[in-house]
Amino acid sequence: MSSNTRAAAVAVVVVAFIAGILVGVAGDHFYLLRNGRLSPRHSSSRFAADRMAERLTKELDLSPQQKTQVQQIIERHRAKIDATMANVRPQVRQELDATNAEIEKVLTPEQKTKFANLRMRIGARRRDRNSTHQ
Repeated sequence: MSSNTRAAAVAVVVVAFIAGILVGVAGDHFYLLRNGRLSPRHSSSRFAADRMAERLTKELDLSPQQKTQVQQIIERHRAKIDATMANVRPQVRQELDATNAEIEKVLTPEQKTKFANLRMRIGARRRDRNSTHQ
């Protein structure tokens, strides 16, 4: 494999890795915001961007110069990602609500109660986890 091909392959893997992290962090953040588990004043994607840069630094053993470059790249794209997430939030919320409503239709009354409790416990865990990151 030529060095150009190898470099291109590495670049594709790194971009896919970064995209995966961004989607995961943004999705989690969106879900917390949409469900009232995260206050909009704490919704800055700055924390998520910093967390992603730190994770990449650790996972990829980035040099200080690389870390700075990665942070700059993330910062350049952050506003567009935030705007994109804001545009899709209503559709995601609608799909999550529809999914939960369909699930509830196949449950017994006892299971519906358990399902509601499960959703509340999951929400509480997310709130607890989120409050430790603020």
